[in-house]
Amino acid sequence: MEHFNEKQAAAEAAQTFEASLRLWRTLSSCRAKESQGVFLLSTGTAIPDQNYALRTKKGNGAAMAAEALSFFASENMPFTWWISPGTEALSESGEVARAGLPLRCSPPAMLLRLREGRNAAPPFSGGDISVCRTSGEAAEWAASSLEGFGSEPHHLEAFAAFAASMTEEPVRDRFRLLTLSFRGRPAATALLTLPGKTAGLFYFSVLPEFRRLGLGNRLLDRTLKEAREAGCSAVALQASPMGFPLYRKYGFRECGRFLVHSPHPDAC
Repeated sequence: MEHFNEKQAAAEAAQTFEASLRLWRTLSSCRAKESQGVFLLSTGTAIPDQNYALRTKKGNGAAMAAEALSFFASENMPFTWWISPGTEALSESGEVARAGLPLRCSPPAMLLRLREGRNAAPPFSGGDISVCRTSGEAAEWAASSLEGFGSEPHHLEAFAAFAASMTEEPVRDRFRLLTLSFRGRPAATALLTLPGKTAGLFYFSVLPEFRRLGLGNRLLDRTLKEAREAGCSAVALQASPMGFPLYRKYGFRECGRFLVHSPHPDAC
């Protein structure tokens, strides 16, 4: 078995997460600011888990938290503060909590080294998987993603704009919005970001009525194929409790945990 360097993998997962957020910054639907050593990103969707604060430099935790609170108040957006795995994570977590942003969850950071020929995506009857190319397809993806995560439909207009901006030039080659349709209906979604040699996997979900049919396997097969064909050598993600067993099955390895803080009790 290939040696797994957990510290190196954690650093790679953290770097990919930051690089993905910086890539989202280029989208027409997003607004961002970097000040006081913290990177702030508003996607325009009023869901805490879809707006991000991430420390990028050492500094005063209270001042950074105040900067985040001010920025997202001006955006009228709830948000989450993400702390990457590392030796300073617990210290930063304490500072942020004392500044009024309680810890809400700690999703595992996971990484998979891609190997040629692994996880090939076989055809399957009754369904197909497509990559969104138009704003209309992106809007359908957004509606399905919200349903998969149990988010309220009134967020659709903003989230559809966020998704549609990934189909625009010149950034469209840096994203893959994947929709799995089954028996003529959207059944599962995923977003692959391509900021570098390690891809980031986000918003992976299967709609409730289509769970336990093996569709998550099919979609993950195709998502990993897309990453390989884009020239990536690894994929990183932050796992939900529901997705964790599937990722482990495919060989993703846990390499630490993100600590997610938010002033909003419905975060995570």
